[in-house]
Amino acid sequence: MEYSLSVNRENMKFTVVSGSSPLSGEARISDDTYGFIARRISDNELFLTINGRHLLAYLVDNGDRTEIFLNGRTYSVKDQRDADRRPKRRGGPGEQEQKITPPMPAVVIRILVSEGDAVKKRQPLIVLSAMKMESTLVSPYDGTVKKINASEGQQVMPGLILVEIEKAPEEEHGN
Repeated sequence: MEYSLSVNRENMKFTVVSGSSPLSGEARISDDTYGFIARRISDNELFLTINGRHLLAYLVDNGDRTEIFLNGRTYSVKDQRDADRRPKRRGGPGEQEQKITPPMPAVVIRILVSEGDAVKKRQPLIVLSAMKMESTLVSPYDGTVKKINASEGQQVMPGLILVEIEKAPEEEHGN
């Protein structure tokens, strides 16, 4: 079966050339061929064996695309076939990107804002640590911190909304 995917905004063909199930077989990406076995651990985790190498992948469904954290890197994957078939959502493209959620299991190191704070687009909100790396989640738009759903030292999982932000009125209208 052939798929047309956008991976980190680069279009590529992904072909499953053999396999007894969707979770095992052989796949071709461009001119490279990979043997794979996937085992679902939870809704957000897969245990993969790719060409004999064992990897743990964390997945976050963001509506029209899936964020995959694999081997220290994040991949944003979108099925190009769905691009024209999906109904347009109120709020426009990128609405799901506005959720402040960890890309993989992590520990909250620092919370940089408080409830009621006014924040600007791209302002750092929370610092996480995962796999011996720190990452900072930022505000997707101007607004006010409505609620903080985490505390320093807490272990958090993908899908948990860590900070809720109410959009500033001018942001809601696309200005």
